[in-house]
Amino acid sequence: MAKSAFARLKAEEKPPALSPLPAPVGMQAGRQPSRVGKKTVIFYDDPAVVRALKHLATDEDTTIQALMQEAVDLLLVSKGKHAFGNAGKR
Repeated sequence: MAKSAFARLKAEEKPPALSPLPAPVGMQAGRQPSRVGKKTVIFYDDPAVVRALKHLATDEDTTIQALMQEAVDLLLVSKGKHAFGNAGKR
């Protein structure tokens, strides 16, 4: 009996898998150098708020990352905590 098309494909030899490249020195796999040693903080908000934040970043010629770091510092200070002074650092 003849083999089905699927059986013929399955029987074909597969090429060897490529090994991943080693991460550059000082860089964790898959992370940008500016993110090494940092933790992710995520929050959800209304699309209008996100849009306003994007516009503010554009108006200020900065990034949402820098705006959020500034916001966290301002929140910490308003609650009587120590600010980390990360605003504007990338």
